[in-house]
Amino acid sequence: MAERTDHTHRTETRTAMTTNPTTKRTSLRRRLAITALSVAAVGGALGGTALGDPAPANAAYNYYGAIALSPSTGATGRALDAPNVFSARGVAIRYCGYADCRVVATFVNGCGAIARSPYYYGYGRAPSLYRAQISALYNAGPGAHIHDWACTSNHS
Repeated sequence: MAERTDHTHRTETRTAMTTNPTTKRTSLRRRLAITALSVAAVGGALGGTALGDPAPANAAYNYYGAIALSPSTGATGRALDAPNVFSARGVAIRYCGYADCRVVATFVNGCGAIARSPYYYGYGRAPSLYRAQISALYNAGPGAHIHDWACTSNHS
């Protein structure tokens, strides 16, 4: 008899759950539709083009750069718009061309600079060329001048 009651209870529960699926689905669909329209309206009101125009080709792409320096000769090697930091470093070292070349600045969507004073080299990197050069000049010390610089395509 106890089994029969459980079976009856389960059947009643199943029946109760299957009597309102249309109401639940309609309610859920309606809420999703209203949410989607609200998001589109807010995006349009803010001036965004979420549904219309495609993003610029380079909007989400990172461009990597590096500058290598040979302290004994002053030779430099640059790599621009590389797909990753490792290839940028390798290309910069190869273009530098000397055994003592080392990477002194790596940057993403920005610029790097090397400054030289009578006694020191200074290095800088930043989103803009101006900031990278200021940083390099500061790090090189008094009497410094820009020795070399480079910027990727997505710098500001």
